[in-house]
Amino acid sequence: MDCLTATASEIEEVRCNVTSVINGQNTRLCSFGGWFDVHFRGRKEDPAQQEIELTTAPSEQHCTHWGQQVFIMADPINVGEGDHLNLGLVMSRSKENHRLMEVELECEIKEASGNPKESFKKTYFIE
Repeated sequence: MDCLTATASEIEEVRCNVTSVINGQNTRLCSFGGWFDVHFRGRKEDPAQQEIELTTAPSEQHCTHWGQQVFIMADPINVGEGDHLNLGLVMSRSKENHRLMEVELECEIKEASGNPKESFKKTYFIE
């Protein structure tokens, strides 16, 4: 999203989709981690001489006061090497408290062969 041009209505609900492949043998999927990156590039009329990135990604070298978010699953799922994850995320403000966010995660897991394995959908509430 471009913060210079985004309107309030465009950010009322943020959506993204992520795909990933499991690279560990016979393990359990217990949670997902979330963070954000911001790139300061200036404006089209006045571009930054050097792009600056603010990242909240986990790192031992570059700590910030921002934290990451962990989305813990109630029941871990057994996964294997080559399994495919299709993750959808929808983030919006809470209707009850505008200072809180609601994040809906939906995940479909397929075996390396393409056969459906498991899916789930869960809503998380973030302060």
